[in-house]
Amino acid sequence: MNLPQSNPLMERVGDERAVVERAPVTNQNRLKPVVNPAQWARQAVVDQACQKQADTKAFTGRGKLLELRQLLTELDRTVEAMKQLAEATKGVQDGQMHLVLHVKNSTGLTFLRWRERSGACRHVPWPEAQQRFAEFAPRTRDWYGLASSQAVHLNERHKELRRAIATARKVVLKGAPKVFARPVTLGGALS
Repeated sequence: MNLPQSNPLMERVGDERAVVERAPVTNQNRLKPVVNPAQWARQAVVDQACQKQADTKAFTGRGKLLELRQLLTELDRTVEAMKQLAEATKGVQDGQMHLVLHVKNSTGLTFLRWRERSGACRHVPWPEAQQRFAEFAPRTRDWYGLASSQAVHLNERHKELRRAIATARKVVLKGAPKVFARPVTLGGALS
């Protein structure tokens, strides 16, 4: 059920006897945990929130904004590789299992899992999948083993990139812009 949301800046609760205004709630803890660091990073890149008004590294291409863009690009490449691997496992003739890409919408966590193709269509835990691979013909077993190791690697890579984005967020929010004074000459030498 979707209920109308009140305006957090000016909310009035009133009846015939009294009207109460609540002040806006300010974010006192800027470093509260972000559930989806990749989403925060995408928004920060769009808003250029990492580029301070007076950035000591301005115009050099070495700020946090560049780092976030690189991390997001690598994260997108990893997700694309996950999708391609999942599609490759679905294309196996008479395959008993295939990889499925899962995305947790609330956190943005993306990962690959094995899933049965039989009527149950249940998820297969990694150790059980390894046992099933042992029952396949050698060539098929090797292919599934390679696909499984690539899936594990991609899952870990996705987690590493999310951790790096979360760390970059902490650095951005903790760091105060450093402004260094420069000597200013007033057109002539002072004597």
